[in-house]
Amino acid sequence: MKTLKKLLKLSREEWPLLGWGMLFLAISSAALLAYPHSIKRIIDEAIANKDQSQLNLAALFALGLFVIQSVTSALRYYFFTLAGEKTVKRLREKLFSQILNQDMVFFDRQKTGELIGRLSSDTALLQNALSVNISMLVRALAQAVGGLVMLFMTSYKLTIFILVIIPPLGLLAARFGKKVKAISRNTQDALATSTGVAEEGISGIRTVKAFAQEKFEINRYSHRLEESFKISKSKIRVIASFTNLVSMVGFASLVFIVWYGGTMVISQEMTVGTLTSFLLYVMTVAFSVGMLGSLWTDFMSAFGASERIFGILEMHPVIKSGERRIEKKDGQLEFKDVTFSYPARAEYPVLKGINFSIAPQETVAVVGISGAGKSTLVQLLMRFYDVSSGNILIGGHPINQYHLNDLRESIGLVSQEPILVSESLFDNIRYGKPQASREEVINASKLAFAHDFIMGFPDQYETLVGERGIQLSGGQKQRVAIARAILKNPKLLILDEATSALDAESEHLVQKALEELMGKRTTMVIAHRLSTVKRADRILVMQDGQIVETGSHQELMKNENGQYHKLVEKQFEQNRENV
Repeated sequence: MKTLKKLLKLSREEWPLLGWGMLFLAISSAALLAYPHSIKRIIDEAIANKDQSQLNLAALFALGLFVIQSVTSALRYYFFTLAGEKTVKRLREKLFSQILNQDMVFFDRQKTGELIGRLSSDTALLQNALSVNISMLVRALAQAVGGLVMLFMTSYKLTIFILVIIPPLGLLAARFGKKVKAISRNTQDALATSTGVAEEGISGIRTVKAFAQEKFEINRYSHRLEESFKISKSKIRVIASFTNLVSMVGFASLVFIVWYGGTMVISQEMTVGTLTSFLLYVMTVAFSVGMLGSLWTDFMSAFGASERIFGILEMHPVIKSGERRIEKKDGQLEFKDVTFSYPARAEYPVLKGINFSIAPQETVAVVGISGAGKSTLVQLLMRFYDVSSGNILIGGHPINQYHLNDLRESIGLVSQEPILVSESLFDNIRYGKPQASREEVINASKLAFAHDFIMGFPDQYETLVGERGIQLSGGQKQRVAIARAILKNPKLLILDEATSALDAESEHLVQKALEELMGKRTTMVIAHRLSTVKRADRILVMQDGQIVETGSHQELMKNENGQYHKLVEKQFEQNRENV
């Protein structure tokens, strides 16, 4: 009932459409229920009295009922289905929005494929339930109740027998429905897992092919599908058993009604026309109850899916937005005794008492071996996670006091592998500033040394970059990302290994582009390459989650036993080996 109330609340905006649907449903049901009575008139009055004119009128009346029933049934379907489609569209938008607004911890624990499964297969089940099925459900209920009323009016003796059968069938339907709901929930979970495997294989297709592991991925996907299939087979078995039982009881009841009704006709307690109309009402009720049984299993599957959907919709992000707005003077950045562990590995501290500050327009480089905690500084500054203890301050205020969107809009991030959306180059550059004009986009591209290669494409700025920018080279993607950062004009700039994956020529162009960004704003550079680090005003050396050295390049190189000196020497050795 809780799930049903949530679904009804979700469809509240479509109640006017549902109201029209209910009106046409009432008319179509009334027309259908009047049809057996018109047949009774034809048999008992027109045919029995051999009155042709009365037969013609009765036939025209029956034909008119069918026309009304057909038209209103179509309108009933239209309004109910339209309301359902609009509700599910809004649900998908709300679900996608809710997923995107979750904390990074949520994405650390959830597989992308499973979330896509929630958006696609789970909402598809709800789409059927809230569109076509809801229309059929209300129609079947109306016809079943209306048919029972007409059965009482036609013959209460035969109707009492039918009423004895219906309650046990209802209890059986409820029992089977619970089973179907539980199995459907497990089926959808298994299907979501298989979707996750498929998503991993397709998104990482280059790795799959590079290691010739197509067979492994196919087997992995097949194994997950087999698990889903086994659960689905249990569901099919339950539904088949229920259908068999209802069918047997239904046909046995029909035989009894024909036998007992025939006995009443022979004893002249009932006319042939009355028995015929009663049988037609029985068929109407039986058809409606049979439809209710089928719809019941569909709705149980939908309820199982909706529980998972509402589970996400009712989640609240742990990281709360503050109210303070970033001001122009808020350029100073400070890490104050920051300690942090990732929630998934709470017992393993990644940062241990980090202390440093960056003055406005100062460039500070952070270096260290992989796993030292460099990129974690970026994650915390962007508030993808909150610190375990200590504080990060911007302009002298803790970052958790700032409005979350305002904080992130004030930071420009250029990472080692920039992610581009599968739209045009123009849209990707304007991603950080959607209201930017074409002239602003072109100027930012020129400053990032991206304009020339963009103009070399046949479609220029309208060139589609493909999924994740796959149709661009590493250097081109990097310069598009820098153009995006220049256009955003952030107060704080973070360069996270921005040139580590580039060749010498691309690195030269990217470095020139970065110089347009650095020096004009507070900048934190995370890098391995010496060419990037040497330009920094100050260098922080990290090891095992701590800052072990700080100073300029020249100052740090004087300490031959220092960590920085060792890193530089190792890089020189690697460069010599590469030559």
